[in-house]
Amino acid sequence: MTTLTVNIQNENDLPLLQEILNRFGLSYTVDVEKDYVFSEKDIAGLLKSKQDFLDGKTTARNWTDIEDDLNRGYN
Repeated sequence: MTTLTVNIQNENDLPLLQEILNRFGLSYTVDVEKDYVFSEKDIAGLLKSKQDFLDGKTTARNWTDIEDDLNRGYN
């Protein structure tokens, strides 16, 4: 068995590609990437952190904490 991965940029192309695969009798799966959506609370927290940093009320965060937040948002 061989696996082919195709990254489709234009969603309008997906039905055409599926029709071609169906006509060839090929099995396939479709995985749709989901974008992470920040909540109003997340955005407010980021803006407050930025302002606190600019006002000198806080220092830069530890990279490990930043990396954990990014992993949580994208995994």
